[in-house]
Amino acid sequence: MSWNWQEELKEIVRTAVERKLNNLGLGRQWENSARLHGLVYTEPVRREEILLCRRELDACKKSGQFFEQAREALIEKLSERLLKLLLEIKRMEMERLLPYTIISVSDLTDDLSTAHYVYLSRNPGDREPLGSSIREEMRKLSRKYPEQLPDGDVILPREYDMTFIVGFINHFYGREN
Repeated sequence: MSWNWQEELKEIVRTAVERKLNNLGLGRQWENSARLHGLVYTEPVRREEILLCRRELDACKKSGQFFEQAREALIEKLSERLLKLLLEIKRMEMERLLPYTIISVSDLTDDLSTAHYVYLSRNPGDREPLGSSIREEMRKLSRKYPEQLPDGDVILPREYDMTFIVGFINHFYGREN
């Protein structure tokens, strides 16, 4: 029986998304999901992340789910979506379908992807440059490759989790088990 890095990655992404949703105050979002005013922020987050959670939680409420069921469904859905997008970007990089790297790192760019390096040079004060650069590139790619990378709402984990996930993908992607 061999170790399956993809299953391990799935759990890592799930844990990171769960941690991010916990930091978004998911319980309070559940209580206020029907209202778009008075958003509850527990840390510096993007408004669209809160609105995404609210939409998803509201749909769960309408279907009669309880909070814990809705929470688990949301974590699973967002984790799966993020994992698919990251692996698809990596696949496209490996097949040289993209003009520059988004996830893959290089010695030429101080062990950063090209997109991350360029983003940092333009936004040196950003507190979450990896997540911001990936989010920016996902938007561009979803317009250029809508079949492979549909324009869907994604919640990116916190910066340290994204750094670990990207490093994990770079280390294991393309290797045999």
